Amino acid sequence: MTKIKDYLSEQEHKEIMKFIENKVLLEAVRKVLMESVYTHGTLRKDEPADAMTNYAFALAARKKGSGLTNEQIGADLCAVWEGTGLVDSGFKELLRFKEIEEPNKLKGNPGR
Repeated sequence: MTKIKDYLSEQEHKEIMKFIENKVLLEAVRKVLMESVYTHGTLRKDEPADAMTNYAFALAARKKGSGLTNEQIGADLCAVWEGTGLVDSGFKELLRFKEIEEPNKLKGNPGR
């Protein structure tokens, strides 16, 4: 994380802290970014999930009439997997911004 702090301004760092403290917003942004990587429009509000519709199946369906080989389709699927991992690691990096506050240490005898 030191690397990230090296190129973020103090104001940017403060804004990141506010962002990660808002758990609803953080998860909403994560969903939007991850959707583009791995569900790619297959889930819709107020509609049941269709188990036969997902990115891997869409890649397999592209083979028909496209001339793509299994290896090319597999490479595309691996690229999507890598992209998903990179987006997820970016969110894990964001969470490292959270500063751990030290509990107030009492000095002396608190009973006196």
